[in-house]
Amino acid sequence: MNIYAKLTILCLFLVLFTAGVLSFFADQKVEQTLKEEIVTSMTQQSKGISSDIGRFMFSRLNDIKMAARNPYFVDAGVDPELLTERLQELENLNSLYYSFSFFNNDRIRIADSKRISIGKQHPNDSYWAKLESGQDVTVNVSKSVSVGRVVMHFASRVYDDLNQQVGVLVGRILVDELYKIVGEYSLSADTSRNLDIHLIDNEGKILYSNTNPSSILTAQYSQFNLISPLNEPGVNFLETEDALYFVTRETNYLSFEGNDWILILSIPKERAYAPLTQIRSQILLAVLPVIILAIILSLIAANIFVKPIVKLSNAAEELSKGNLDVELPTGSKDEIGKLAKQMANTSQSLIGQIEEQRQTNKQLIDQKTQIEMQKNQLMQVSSQIRDSISYAERIQRSTLPPIGTLRGVFPESFVTYKPKDIIGGDFYWFERVRRGNNEYMIVACGDCTGHGVPGAIMSIMGSNQLTNIVYYQNYLDPKKIISRLDKVIKFELQRETEEVNRDGMEIGICVIDLDTLKMEFAGAGIPLRIMKHGSEKLTIYKTPRQMVGGIEGDEQEVHAQLSKDVIQLDVKDRIYLSSDGFQDQFGGDFDKKFMSKNFNKLIEQSSNKPILEQQKIIESTFRDWSKNTSQTDDVCVLGFEVK
Repeated sequence: MNIYAKLTILCLFLVLFTAGVLSFFADQKVEQTLKEEIVTSMTQQSKGISSDIGRFMFSRLNDIKMAARNPYFVDAGVDPELLTERLQELENLNSLYYSFSFFNNDRIRIADSKRISIGKQHPNDSYWAKLESGQDVTVNVSKSVSVGRVVMHFASRVYDDLNQQVGVLVGRILVDELYKIVGEYSLSADTSRNLDIHLIDNEGKILYSNTNPSSILTAQYSQFNLISPLNEPGVNFLETEDALYFVTRETNYLSFEGNDWILILSIPKERAYAPLTQIRSQILLAVLPVIILAIILSLIAANIFVKPIVKLSNAAEELSKGNLDVELPTGSKDEIGKLAKQMANTSQSLIGQIEEQRQTNKQLIDQKTQIEMQKNQLMQVSSQIRDSISYAERIQRSTLPPIGTLRGVFPESFVTYKPKDIIGGDFYWFERVRRGNNEYMIVACGDCTGHGVPGAIMSIMGSNQLTNIVYYQNYLDPKKIISRLDKVIKFELQRETEEVNRDGMEIGICVIDLDTLKMEFAGAGIPLRIMKHGSEKLTIYKTPRQMVGGIEGDEQEVHAQLSKDVIQLDVKDRIYLSSDGFQDQFGGDFDKKFMSKNFNKLIEQSSNKPILEQQKIIESTFRDWSKNTSQTDDVCVLGFEVK
């Protein structure tokens, strides 16, 4: 293959490669922009629909509450026929309502605007149960006993002038009216990208559906298990492989506290991203003429630059054969012309040497340039990696609680934290919490699988999930905290229940009642060490060698596999939690592990010192042991003295 063909192929490759890269990034940017627009639009529509439903429920409850104050309903001796006429007037005044009924305190229907089931007792279910629990007004969606259709029941107690309940007023609105409130929503002006809208209760039963009205009250929402964990305030966004979900939990509207209903807006990705196909076609039509023009220009440029080289190459070939009379292209004043003149004035043997030397020099220059480029690239990548890890260290450090939190309760305390790399998989967590009139101090030490970046990610997940479990899920029992943490980590890692996996973390958790000094301890893989005041021997509470996030079974089964110790603490008792990094450290004269028995002995021998001095002894012992050996694992040791 001659140089003309090679240069032509190279130009074509560069043109096509550049076009491909630009098209790829343009496509990614368009898709990202479209997704952001979809998320913004559906979030706003979710908020609007949720607000409309809340406003509708609040207004109807106010309607029924005001109607219940009518003197006709308060008078126990009023003629039922007059009550029926009054109910018919209420129905005529508001076309939203399908019918009204008045019941006495025994759930006997006294009057009905449709004259249905008068004199019959209503079953004690649905809204009756809510009224009997103490609510004055309530609403529910169910199939009406008298009407035989799915309706929204708005019920209110009726009181006389002495504030004694004399009955219950019930208004019914067909669930079809929700279609007028919710309506049809779409991501575009046409109806090709309509949204699927569902309203469900907290058990997943469908109360409203714009895609399958026949499923109302007869079926559970098919993706309930998927969206049920989404319980953050506002609109929760969830993206799966096939669809986008926007979940809004019902909140109070003015004085209406809500029914804990869940509004779900969803759309299949194929429907949501339908405009991408048209946009990609437009991009292709715009780029294709440019590619064709670039190919033509590259062919012309290749011909212009290669033609003199081909002539000179032919002449050099003739010279190599001993034809010194060959015509050289010496007319040009560029490098090719100069070389032709030199070749014309040099013997056949020198031509070969000069050409060989020139090629050798060119190769050396190219190699040097390439080495310099690679060196610069390596230096840049190395700098970026260092900067990224340093930033990751700041992020991880920000998730660890300040030692002042522990010293605010136990002034004599310390934490020794030494990641193997800049960041690590060990972490500690402690916080003071209040439950009722009691205050508790929760102290935890965790050791995640791996170290460096993978371990740091796991440690941040563990620390954040502990905060979520204790603060927002109000867990206090250490066994329950660990079993819930195991469940959450499995969910975060998208791990199947039956999967056997050793990834996760070892952890030990102490929960101390600050009023009684009673401590509950549970753990998985991390033991508890206690030095009782006046004692010279450690008391060690061992834990099962399990990995949180990899324990087989569901949350209840995991809870059953764990154990809990209840310990009565006394003033000046010392408590220690640590990962296995200290005792697993290689070092000493024979490069062996430090071992747990030596670690226990170190704590016993230094426990008579002030706790900060004990910390210095522990850290200096670690430095002396490992001075000739690199650190084996992340190290975390925390201790505190009961005040």
